[in-house]
Amino acid sequence: MSMRYPTVGEVAVGIELTAESFAQRKALLTLTAEEEQLLRQVQPRMSAYTEQLIEAFYNHLIQFEGVSDLLKENATLQRLKVTQKRYFERLLSGQYDYEYALDRLAVGIAHQRIGLQPQWYTGAFGSFVQHFSLGLQHEFRYAPEVSSQVLTALNKLVLLDVTLALDAYSHAAHNAIMRARDDAQNRFDEQAKHIEKLAFYDTLTGLPNRNLLGELVEQQLTVTRREQRTLALIYMDIINLKEVNETLGHEVGDALLKAVSLRLKQTIREMDLLGRQEQAAGGALARITGDEFALACFVPDGDAVLSLVSRINKAFAEPFRIESAEVTVRKRYGVVLAPHDGDSYEILLRHADIALHQAKARADQVCFYDALLGLKIRERAYLARRLEAALVQGKGLELRFQPQICLATGQLCGAEVLLRWFDAELGWVSPNQFIPLAEERGLIDKITRKVLIMAGHQRRVWQEQGLLVPGRIQIKLAVNVSARDLDDSRFANDLLLLLAEEGVSPSDFELELTETGLMRDPEDAINMLHHLKEKGFALAIDDFGTGHSSLNYLKDIDADLLKIDMSFVRNLDRDAANRAIVQTIIATAHIFGMKTLAEGIENEAIADELKRMGCDFGQGYCFARPLTAKEFEQRWLSGQAADVMA
Repeated sequence: MSMRYPTVGEVAVGIELTAESFAQRKALLTLTAEEEQLLRQVQPRMSAYTEQLIEAFYNHLIQFEGVSDLLKENATLQRLKVTQKRYFERLLSGQYDYEYALDRLAVGIAHQRIGLQPQWYTGAFGSFVQHFSLGLQHEFRYAPEVSSQVLTALNKLVLLDVTLALDAYSHAAHNAIMRARDDAQNRFDEQAKHIEKLAFYDTLTGLPNRNLLGELVEQQLTVTRREQRTLALIYMDIINLKEVNETLGHEVGDALLKAVSLRLKQTIREMDLLGRQEQAAGGALARITGDEFALACFVPDGDAVLSLVSRINKAFAEPFRIESAEVTVRKRYGVVLAPHDGDSYEILLRHADIALHQAKARADQVCFYDALLGLKIRERAYLARRLEAALVQGKGLELRFQPQICLATGQLCGAEVLLRWFDAELGWVSPNQFIPLAEERGLIDKITRKVLIMAGHQRRVWQEQGLLVPGRIQIKLAVNVSARDLDDSRFANDLLLLLAEEGVSPSDFELELTETGLMRDPEDAINMLHHLKEKGFALAIDDFGTGHSSLNYLKDIDADLLKIDMSFVRNLDRDAANRAIVQTIIATAHIFGMKTLAEGIENEAIADELKRMGCDFGQGYCFARPLTAKEFEQRWLSGQAADVMA
């Protein structure tokens, strides 16, 4: 005769489980209607994790000796998974009535039948909560407060379920069940503490993280309003952390961050900034991101912040010894003062970040936030969004062509292609505004490609009109290239594809790279330039004389043209020093077999002087301002075409 197992109804009677007693169990655990509703609301997003949670539940069980034998039959395991899946689906249903309790007992009975012990079962539930919490944190990573609330509700519900399951194992062994309950409670307490630590503390340094800092700063702001005090939020950036990671390795970088946090805590403790009164008000030191720390504390005024920074700098003057390396930490600070610079944590955090970035831009060590600075940052962000939209939509972007003239013959030899941008709301935006912004926001590669497409198309149009005839009327269009473009290994192939689509040749174009941009990473840049030249592009070094390139690099580049910066050309007839510099550049270029082009020629006298000095080509208002395609065609191409046809 086979063993008879108790039914769900029999177990319910044995443990005196009724609708009323189940409601009392929920009440004792303070599982509220609001929490039930919250669990119901997150069900659609968490249902995708059901299969993963079931696998984690049983994978945890079968790794223990004895359990694997109980679950070795696949059919048994699959039946249990089906039962468990039905339970997990109901876990977030938000309907926790008596029928739910009976369903929970059914799962417990199913595990009891195959001989699973309570300690194994509660351990598996611990694994389930851990995997569920990881999925929960991922789904609500931008709303940690929701994640924390859901986890609290889930812990109550799972504890309720575990007690039911344990009762189902043996309702007669009351003392054993109580011990298991205590064990389960301890497990979940530890799990809750672990989750809280992950949510509110930095795992590397042990400092509060961005989330906890927010709570502490809001407490401090309450004190600020009540007692009319000044709260400083100080962002500190470790400037050379990336350099340490790249040269010494990330393990050394992590060790350095730990050492930095310890020295910061020691320095602040010695200054008594976070004494008892400040701790009561929520004084805090936190790690915000990889290389950024934040300190929130009360100060009398801005001078006190500078004194604080000075003390920190003094404490950091001694290098850190990490393994066999000695590292000196370089820092910069962004500072906001509440309530003057903001009355909420998010506003203060944003303003402190703006001040920190401004310190970087100005090469200052300390920068205080001001409203005008914030306005400029917002304006630049808005301008960047408009520019990106223009690049995507192709609206408002136009080309201008500035003639390049052979000084010996006065004939057209080329044209520099310049981008102009008209925005429907902002009007004409100066290249001096949007080109540096594009460099900063990583849009410059899109601009380069956009200009090349537009220039290639225009050149093909002129060729089809007979205005540019290969072998007879031939000029090169000069397109500016950013140093960031050369960092992209796909750059050369992209250019070739773009020009091929427009039906023009690389030999029709000259690529201009500034001397300063070239020196950012000269060896890689030179390799890329050689590749481009092999494909037929002519190469020019723009603004020569303003950077710091060496003659060795100049020789290795094998450029075709040196463009002399306009700052040396404008006062050539009145400034002996500029004249000597220009003469030296021309001589240097000729030594290396390169031609020279002078920018910014404003009158014929300077053009004649450059011609006498041996300069090959010229560009500037003396010949023409940047022209639209139609103006360039009418003034510079139509006449040449007529001469050739004649």
